[in-house]
Amino acid sequence: MKKLILILSSFTLLGGCYYDVADELYPGSGGTNNCDTTVTGYSAKISPIMTANCAIPGCHVAGGNSPDLSNYTDLSANSALVKQRAVTEKNMPPAGPMSPCDILALEKWINNGSLNN
Repeated sequence: MKKLILILSSFTLLGGCYYDVADELYPGSGGTNNCDTTVTGYSAKISPIMTANCAIPGCHVAGGNSPDLSNYTDLSANSALVKQRAVTEKNMPPAGPMSPCDILALEKWINNGSLNN
């Protein structure tokens, strides 16, 4: 009886040591394998990311928390800070990190010179 309990316990413990890779199981689920970073222009890609995550009422908008990230001029002037907080440290936005695709696009845009394209 003790051997049966030991065997069943072993299967239970070993079953918990399985690691799935979300990108492989659920393509397009927000991982980085299916990110389209060919377009990382400010208007097409970066502005919508900032509007959805940072430049929201009460946060990084005119009259809100500094810096204002709702426009190209202020965002590009603060791109090093944005990269540090949102891309590297991932402690912004406060609700939790942006999606891996958004982080990758933002990082690529900043690394390419934060162009207004």
